[in-house]
Amino acid sequence: MTCAIDMNHVFFRYDEFKIEDVKLQLHIGEQKALAGLNGSGKTTLFKLLLGLLEPDSGDIYIFDKKLTKDTLWEIRQDVGFLFQNPDDQLFAPTVWEDVAFGPRNLGLSNEEIEDRVEWALDRVGMSKFVTRPVNQMSHGEAKRIALAGIIAMRPSILVLDEPFSGLDFKMVTTMIDIIQRLRQDGASILFTTHNSFFIENWSDSVAVIKEGRIVYDGPTKEAMRSRVVTENIGDWSGLRKKIVSSRSSLLD
Repeated sequence: MTCAIDMNHVFFRYDEFKIEDVKLQLHIGEQKALAGLNGSGKTTLFKLLLGLLEPDSGDIYIFDKKLTKDTLWEIRQDVGFLFQNPDDQLFAPTVWEDVAFGPRNLGLSNEEIEDRVEWALDRVGMSKFVTRPVNQMSHGEAKRIALAGIIAMRPSILVLDEPFSGLDFKMVTTMIDIIQRLRQDGASILFTTHNSFFIENWSDSVAVIKEGRIVYDGPTKEAMRSRVVTENIGDWSGLRKKIVSSRSSLLD
């Protein structure tokens, strides 16, 4: 089966931290969690995947195309990356300008740009914010605008770095709904988390990274019975209780 992402024996060293012999695959249509405690290497691995860092050795393929300096621009059209902190991603004066930036750089017509911005903002429920300055957004609103800017490029792969961090319960459920609909549109999704709730309820498979090495990679149901996995992820019991309570209220 062709992989959306295929990392093969990737090594990288920065000062005292290192990524060692990472092999990681995301199959087309799959939703995969990359889990690990803080400082385990999740974000570094994503930066390697996106060409923001260059591996010391090993190969990275996106849809069978090797990631190199020559292919980086082309590959980035297939991969949309959501930063953990949306402030690292938003920079234009208004919401509309920020979401339009990517499509405009693709050289699309004004009509196509308008259509994509309208579609993306509607997808994330932010259509009424087109003229709002990006620096006047709440954290949750900013994350949705950053996501709109990504999906306006129509990527086949979504790479999401802690997409639920800093969000309250209501915004978490909103983000889950948005990303689930994008998956239904055909996106393959790789996301980082250190919370068992999102792994159990929101992934087909999970890879666990510890001190720069992948120590587990397999189906989610099997993962949650593995001590290696449970020792290297956190828990979010409070969120789980809210989810259960919310579902019970709807059934009453």
